[in-house]
Amino acid sequence: MKNNVHIYMEYEIKQNFKPQYKQIMTNIRETLPHYGAFNINWEKAEDDSNRYIESFLVPTESHFHVLKRLRMSRRHLLFGLLDECICGGLQDINLVCLKTEL
Repeated sequence: MKNNVHIYMEYEIKQNFKPQYKQIMTNIRETLPHYGAFNINWEKAEDDSNRYIESFLVPTESHFHVLKRLRMSRRHLLFGLLDECICGGLQDINLVCLKTEL
């Protein structure tokens, strides 16, 4: 049996940072597979044009814990760039993790 961990991240970005945010997210989408992430999705929430949802899978809980720590770090060279784009900064990201067995 194979386990996967589904990660969902939701946050609101500042209106005047949309172009910068989109460029950073393009780079993040290209980088996440280096951390074991796959099935990466990134889209606007239907109810609000400034809310975005990211979702992806990682193979283990260890991958989740590493990515969570890195994604919430303002010191990370790439992920930390989102801090100024997100309303409330990185600490206001809503992050949910679901473990499944296939």
